[in-house]
Amino acid sequence: MSAIESLLRVMTLRDADAIVLETGKVPNLRRRGQLEAMAMPPIEATMLDELVQPYVAGKDAELAAGPLMVPITIERTVYVTTIERSASGLKVTAKKGAPARAPAPAPAATPAPAPAATAPAPEVEVEREVARTSTPVIAVPDDDRRRRIARVLAPAVAIGVERGASDVFVSTGQPPRARVAGKLETLEAHVDDAELAACCAGLPNGALDLSLDLGSARVRVNAFDHIGGFAIAARIVRERVPGLGELGLPAELGSIVDQRDGLVLVCGPTGSGKSTTLAALVDMLDQKRAAHIITIEDPIEYRFQPRRSLVHQRELGAHVPTFLDGLRAALREAPDVILIGELRDRETLAAALTAAETGHLVLATLHASSAAGAVDRVIDAFPENQQRQIRQQLAACLRTVVTQFLLPRTSGGRAAAVELVPVTTAVANIIRKGDLHTLPTAIQSGREAGMIPLERSLAKLLDTGVVSAAAVRRIAADHDLLNALASKLR
Repeated sequence: MSAIESLLRVMTLRDADAIVLETGKVPNLRRRGQLEAMAMPPIEATMLDELVQPYVAGKDAELAAGPLMVPITIERTVYVTTIERSASGLKVTAKKGAPARAPAPAPAATPAPAPAATAPAPEVEVEREVARTSTPVIAVPDDDRRRRIARVLAPAVAIGVERGASDVFVSTGQPPRARVAGKLETLEAHVDDAELAACCAGLPNGALDLSLDLGSARVRVNAFDHIGGFAIAARIVRERVPGLGELGLPAELGSIVDQRDGLVLVCGPTGSGKSTTLAALVDMLDQKRAAHIITIEDPIEYRFQPRRSLVHQRELGAHVPTFLDGLRAALREAPDVILIGELRDRETLAAALTAAETGHLVLATLHASSAAGAVDRVIDAFPENQQRQIRQQLAACLRTVVTQFLLPRTSGGRAAAVELVPVTTAVANIIRKGDLHTLPTAIQSGREAGMIPLERSLAKLLDTGVVSAAAVRRIAADHDLLNALASKLR
């Protein structure tokens, strides 16, 4: 979908009768006879020229002679769009017409009588014009889109980096914002709404993931459209892969990279640092031994600088179409370690289990709030008649489940709380039998096996004054255990 078509869709979403775009002026919507200015800056001449170019190409003489009518069809709705030259530049007026009609059925063997000569209805004339001059949808080229998104984001990201933000957001008609220590703050930066609309026009399925380098900052970007226009969410990625200690994670996690095969799951809610933890583990593995590591990411965040290992990073959309396709290809590329950005569907889960069973160490993230929840989610992804087999597979190949949360520090910033569950023989038996309700008890009593209950991690943060009691209580699942472990709650 082109940029001008995206604006037409905004017009429809806002229940307007027409939209008026004119060089040097703020775009206006016409609703019930009244003009309403949109929350956008005036449109520059070059911007409007780019918006209409697909529809006026090769028609310069017609445009010079007078207004040019360009019917545009979006999702079977016809928009009668008039493009003309004004004193200040171009002027575009688009009005919503009638729905486009389906093709008429083939005539019967006996010709029908000729209809009386009557003037065609206006919507029929529009349909005839569409059939004669319809313009194909022209998407924004990928390279051009990346440059434009980078240009829109750069000022806000620069300020966000200075403030130590984890995320930056820009949205139509809104001031840029950044998430600092888990809270949103407004940024003193300007965003050109017209440029934001242009770079987000024609997004595949309404959203797009990519990674960008903005000066000294690297960001993971998701651009999307919404009822009020367009928006971009940018996760700021550290330039260097941090170590487990820098992330405040327990040293016991380092034992994960000593595994030679099996499945390791890093779990937690969105924004809890799962991808960063995986990156830290891969970097540690690279320091310890020589291995062939293949990563499948959406998009690539940290760029590894291999020391002992051979690391191949592949990005969805750029190198492989899906996680499943990337994983299937990886199995033919002789890897020792496979990193999967996210286990999203049943097929990818099944392929990951197979890879883990066949001698590969598979590291992956999964949205779950505990080890029991992670096992439950994997099993429930499969039909009931397959779940017994999946429990057997998971019990045999699952090596470790890490679940992490980020809590606001009392001094600013965020601190990590972790549940660490190495899959011992006892845990494997629980998974195999489906007795997941007993797993929390096994975690609490498995300290000698390296188990770290989430409540123990929370109690440590609380006793050292790093986080508040209120923040801890919101995360803890077992408040009785938390009260027993934390001296400040006794």
